[in-house]
Amino acid sequence: MTAATPIGRRSRGPVVGRIAVWLVFAVLFAYMTVQAVGNLTQISQRVDEFNAFLATTSGGESLQASTPWLWLVLDILIAPVAFVVALVITRRARLAVTLAVFVLAFAAAGALWLDLQLFVPSLLQF
Repeated sequence: MTAATPIGRRSRGPVVGRIAVWLVFAVLFAYMTVQAVGNLTQISQRVDEFNAFLATTSGGESLQASTPWLWLVLDILIAPVAFVVALVITRRARLAVTLAVFVLAFAAAGALWLDLQLFVPSLLQF
């Protein structure tokens, strides 16, 4: 017979800490996504209003702008993709590594998100 080996219990502290980090950054990334959706609605509404105004003038059809859908959708996808990538990377990582990866992911996503927030309105020349 083999001797039964005692099963060591893992401390729940690091697991709770990682879950807390995941939840805090989930809220931050969700806020970033909501802001991007708001940007999409505002930009598309402004483009529609501008095009409606040009339709009332003579020869205005040639000046109408199109909504930059690619950039607006990309702006929405940045935060969820960054969160999922950071979550997959940190599934079995220590708390310090989890925190560092999420801070890095949030900084990178924030930089891209802010660039697109400034780039998309510059595409529209009105």
